[in-house]
Amino acid sequence: MGSATLPAVSRGSAPGDPADAETVQVAAVAMHSAMGQPAVNLDRVEMWLRRARHAGARFAVFPEECITGSVNKSTLADDAGLAAIDDAARMAVPRLEALCRELGMTAVVGTVERRGARRFNSALIVGPAGYLATYDKMWLPGGEREYFEPGQTLPVIESQGWRFAVGICADLQRGDYFRLAADAGAEFFLLCVAGSGMPELVGPDGDQSKQAEAHRALHVKLMRRWSAQSGLYIFYANQAGKSGSSWFPGLVLATDPHGQLIAEHLPTEGMLVTEVSRRVLADACPTGPGEEEDTAGGPVNSAGRDVSVRVVPGTP
Repeated sequence: MGSATLPAVSRGSAPGDPADAETVQVAAVAMHSAMGQPAVNLDRVEMWLRRARHAGARFAVFPEECITGSVNKSTLADDAGLAAIDDAARMAVPRLEALCRELGMTAVVGTVERRGARRFNSALIVGPAGYLATYDKMWLPGGEREYFEPGQTLPVIESQGWRFAVGICADLQRGDYFRLAADAGAEFFLLCVAGSGMPELVGPDGDQSKQAEAHRALHVKLMRRWSAQSGLYIFYANQAGKSGSSWFPGLVLATDPHGQLIAEHLPTEGMLVTEVSRRVLADACPTGPGEEEDTAGGPVNSAGRDVSVRVVPGTP
């Protein structure tokens, strides 16, 4: 799938030092991933990171399973999928560290990891000073529960003077994850996505407009709700185009602490750069959970285990 240079949204002047700034620019990238080809995908991550920095961004979020491709959804033989996972583990962190150090950026990039016999749907979090943390998806939908183990820890990361949290795809169903992040001081939430549902809406010519609109309708509603409840900016970045046998809608969304949709792009590979403002954050009045929500017992993952939060200190 070809790349496109797209206009940034809500783009202001790039801050010279994000640690002292009242605003910062966040890039969300709908990237096409080549199935099981981490070297190719890391090249694309580099291309988009450089474009994001050129557009003024200091933070960037990439899709779920961006580095490996969605090997759990593919027709790859299991040994080929594991080889891709192992190649990604060898290459990804050193490459991302070098890029983030050079560009002065913090990046969140989806991948698949294995630790012993267990596999995790993960996001690597790397800042200008190096590797910060790995987040493991906590809420696994039915189709992923046999392939992955769910995580139990929500990291809230300090980097470049800002504090943010990370989630992956179906974590969007859990409003308590967003409130947990806000309670730990997060200012924005970066969501890596590889939702490929409703492929029947893809046109015979590969037009994904209807598929992307359907994903948008489902996910904007949740994002607006959780932003208003938690007082967070939320950024959503889905994969783009056909990878393996799956179609991904090329969707980017951003909501502000008032629960308003402030940026969107669909249905192709592309990028949006959007401003996060501490003034807007300070003016927000989080609504808290709705009366219909059961908040007793605290957040759990898809296996019913308690979820904890871990603040990861970084360096400016």
